[in-house]
Amino acid sequence: MKVDIEKLALLARIKLTLQEKEKLQKEFEVILDYISKLKEVDISKIDEKESGKTTELENVMREDESSCLPVGRQVPEKENNYIKVKHILK
Repeated sequence: MKVDIEKLALLARIKLTLQEKEKLQKEFEVILDYISKLKEVDISKIDEKESGKTTELENVMREDESSCLPVGRQVPEKENNYIKVKHILK
């Protein structure tokens, strides 16, 4: 499979020497050949759990805790456990 290195370089906004273009052309051909071989693999008999399509994992997160700032007593104003600051945006 042929890749248009000139167009990719233009899209990526990079300048390539002739040697770099030739090297990239070969590397892309190897990568795309490998991908085309992967498309030919029959995966119909693979169990979904083994393939990683399904998982029993869940995201574990800790509960939020309100933390007491050490400067809490030195703040000029507080409201509902929040530190009040001057309004700076219009």
